[in-house]
Amino acid sequence: MKFFILFAFAVFLMVQCSESPQFVNAQQPDPSQAPRGSEEISEYYNVKDVQLALVIMAVAVVGLFLYLARDIILRRKTGYEEKDLESKRNRDYEKYHSPWNEDEDDFISSTKKSKDAEEFRRQVQESSLPDYYAMLGVPNDADQKMIKARFRQLVKELHPDKSKDEKTAERLAEISKAYKILSDAEKRKTYDAYYKASVG
Repeated sequence: MKFFILFAFAVFLMVQCSESPQFVNAQQPDPSQAPRGSEEISEYYNVKDVQLALVIMAVAVVGLFLYLARDIILRRKTGYEEKDLESKRNRDYEKYHSPWNEDEDDFISSTKKSKDAEEFRRQVQESSLPDYYAMLGVPNDADQKMIKARFRQLVKELHPDKSKDEKTAERLAEISKAYKILSDAEKRKTYDAYYKASVG
């Protein structure tokens, strides 16, 4: 139906262009002047015929575009979209759990590990590797539950609302960094290796 309406509109435009009155120039062309391009064309072709040809070409281009885009315009489903395939239902799962993503995850985690290791190595060389266990006040063999409980207790004690000391914010940042390192098993393992090397 849409195609029929568009085609009828195009035919209407074509008829209107062919019937539009031609405005004749009141001045007679000067024979001494070189003829313009449109005047040269009018010597060989009728102006109405040229207009008609241009309208037909425009209608053909629009018609071709509408024909090629008919499924999109009418929102028709293709054969693949009509089928109920298992892969389509689980495409989000496949996208995020694809084995192709594992390489990226390994690369990202390895770069993070290498950054942490590089930072710890630099701190050992400068003899500035902090004792995160002492910062939190837990033994070196403390489990995650003990580390988390002690961190929460220290955060409550050093909260800016309770303490107006200027160094409280710095101390809180140090404790947060210590907790961040010790609560992550990989970072803690890397830290322990460098800490033991710096102490012993």
